[in-house]
Amino acid sequence: MNKRTLEKGELGFIAVLGLFGLVCLAASLRIFVKAPTLNGEGTIPLITSLVLLAMTAVMLFEVRGFPRGFEKGAGRKVRELFRFLFPGMVGVIVLYSLVYAVLLGVVGFAVSTFIFLVGAMVTLNRANPVRSFVISAITLACIIVLFQFIFKVQLP
Repeated sequence: MNKRTLEKGELGFIAVLGLFGLVCLAASLRIFVKAPTLNGEGTIPLITSLVLLAMTAVMLFEVRGFPRGFEKGAGRKVRELFRFLFPGMVGVIVLYSLVYAVLLGVVGFAVSTFIFLVGAMVTLNRANPVRSFVISAITLACIIVLFQFIFKVQLP
């Protein structure tokens, strides 16, 4: 059987997936400890995170003998790998999403959503930042009216 070489970023992605699985396992264990029954609210997250870790281990086991190809010296090629995994503005928008998730708990829904919308619109369409600012404000107002006042959803 002819073994293939590792694709760009494959080993790194599996490692990040494993770290994410460990974080999910820790969080689900904290939920499960509060109600350690089979029908408790932490059971499904616990099982899901265990499956994620098991599948990550299986993937690492499967690729252990593959020729490294791109992965050798990947530390020097982090930029190239980042550009390969996140072409165009995808990486920037993912970064904005992470900042949005952090800001959501700190400054609230309205401010963090407005910052995210303005940042994403200015990044994706550099033509007119004032227009992006106005459109973001109108969009945020529509979201708040629709969800908070019409649907009666409690926004974070």
